[in-house]
Amino acid sequence: MKGFEIAVILFIAVMVLANTASAQYWFQSGARASQLYSNNEGASVNIQTISPQSVNYGSFGFWVGETLSNGAFIQTGYEIPNQTGYYPNNCTPSSGCTSKILLKKNVPTWFFEYFPAGDNSSVFYGSFGPDGSISTNGSVNNYAFRYSNGLWNIYINGELVGSVNLGTSSSGTNEPTVFAEDADTNNNNTYMEPVTFSNLSVYKNGHEEIVSHGYSYVGYGTGSKQYLLNPYGVEEITPYVNKFMVGSGLPIPKNYTTLWSYGYYLRINSPYGNKGNNEYSPYSSVNINEPEYLYLSNNIREHFEGWIGTGIGSYTGKANGTTISIDSNITEQALWQTQYYVNATTEYGNVTGSGWYANGTEASISILNPNVNITNNIREHFVKFSNGLNQTAMELTVILPINIYAEWQTQYYVNATTEYGNVTGSGWYNPNSTARISLTDTEINVTNNEYDIFVHWSNGVEKPNITLTVNKSYSLSAVFNPAYAETIRPLSQSGNPLNVSYLVYNGKKYYTQKIIAITGQNTFEEFNYDGVNVTPLNNSFYVNGPGTINVTLPVFNVTITATDILGKPISGRLKLLFQNGTIVNTKLNSNGQFTIPNVPYGNVTGTISYSGFSQKINPTYSGSIAITMLTPGIIIGIIALIIIITTFWFYMQSRQGKRR
Repeated sequence: MKGFEIAVILFIAVMVLANTASAQYWFQSGARASQLYSNNEGASVNIQTISPQSVNYGSFGFWVGETLSNGAFIQTGYEIPNQTGYYPNNCTPSSGCTSKILLKKNVPTWFFEYFPAGDNSSVFYGSFGPDGSISTNGSVNNYAFRYSNGLWNIYINGELVGSVNLGTSSSGTNEPTVFAEDADTNNNNTYMEPVTFSNLSVYKNGHEEIVSHGYSYVGYGTGSKQYLLNPYGVEEITPYVNKFMVGSGLPIPKNYTTLWSYGYYLRINSPYGNKGNNEYSPYSSVNINEPEYLYLSNNIREHFEGWIGTGIGSYTGKANGTTISIDSNITEQALWQTQYYVNATTEYGNVTGSGWYANGTEASISILNPNVNITNNIREHFVKFSNGLNQTAMELTVILPINIYAEWQTQYYVNATTEYGNVTGSGWYNPNSTARISLTDTEINVTNNEYDIFVHWSNGVEKPNITLTVNKSYSLSAVFNPAYAETIRPLSQSGNPLNVSYLVYNGKKYYTQKIIAITGQNTFEEFNYDGVNVTPLNNSFYVNGPGTINVTLPVFNVTITATDILGKPISGRLKLLFQNGTIVNTKLNSNGQFTIPNVPYGNVTGTISYSGFSQKINPTYSGSIAITMLTPGIIIGIIALIIIITTFWFYMQSRQGKRR
């Protein structure tokens, strides 16, 4: 099928799916572009929406279409169905129809349709817009298709609604057509309210060109019956050019009658805004106008810089809009400057530098305050910008849109104070970081024997140097209590004075027997005597002034006694091992005893050896250790006793045998 005639297939498909009769009449009326506009890469036209139209049989369609160089066909516009129902949608040769769409009777909706090269079937390939998508009566919508990067793209009011690969990039020798059509009808009595078409154009060589010559066509689609006359006429709307009406009650000219024609050409070369090649009557005045800014997206725009004109009556200058006289063929070159938007944002504080920048210029981005207090003890601290730079101010060369934001880190304040001396570690900290708080002075001499001594921080921690995992703000103060100089007098359990290596009180080691003790109830942690850590038997004491404190340690005079099983003293050899590592080799006296003065509680072990026998000494946690041993004499006596008992037993057994 060729050119405009193939469009009948759309309405065959629609009417069959709407359960109406098979194909009968397809009345087509409208315009064809001249052959000057063949070999194009697409077409575009504005079509007025007239609604409602009373369509009782068949359907009305208003569209622009074109046969391509390889015989494929593409068209787009709007149609008005005669029945309400679900119609197949999103249909392709490879996938079939993937959905259905509800269309209402006599309600306009946009559509596009195509046929691959060599496809002569009546299958519908294409899509419909939502029901009523262009239903506003009197509105004018633009319908276009255009080849780009291997695809024919379909646009409704500049919005891409579909794409298809039709195997060619050009229309070849074919030109576009624009028609109103009464499809699949059985009479020519349906009244069509006249619909206006305007600004038929093509895409050639990367530019949109307005069609300068258009010709009428009134006829039938392929496969249509032709017994009834086509009742729909076509007429140019004067004094306009490239603007005409199609519908009932209009003249029916002979086919290929000129509908419009231009004179001198005004070519506007511009990659943006107004552009094209338009034909005007000689010596007419034409306004050329470009917007100051043309937005390509939310963050890219073109700024109009001026015109460079060639030809009699042309204009060269910086004015956005001006009037030129068409005294010859004129070319106006529009000059544009690309601008990119730099969007610098911050959740806290203020940032400068957002705005539009010409391509290649420098943008200055700056955070005015790198620290923003949320409360007195919580703040947000500037860390870096999203591009990785951690300076609060920077210069960026703008060659693309920039979206940059400030990244912040919540910080908590740790405030540590003391009445005496100094404290370190106060400051701002990141979450989960470690704060190390240290107090320089823990004992303050008030008078000769009176002190103020650190007891704990306000959070209860008793160590002067503490670490905190910071996940909130802290306010800490060092707490001091009155204290006095005390003399500590360690005693053994028997009351003998002892010299200790050191003592531990309030977490501090004292290597003298002078301590600073806090007023009130106190406790010693430990004493180190003779290399052994021991806990006092009376480790709790009360302080209300300076003085001497007696402390009884678990230190004993340990006596080791060794006897045999009959209680006879054994004067054996001793090898003793003390907990501090000291080894003593000695001998028990004639009473089987050895006394060790001032032994820390249960810390002595060793062995007793006598006549080749030995026995371990285990601590008994008391002042006395008694050992009972076997001796050679005892063992000989036991053996002799066993022999006597055994001999006597055999003797008695032999006597009983003689009696029998």
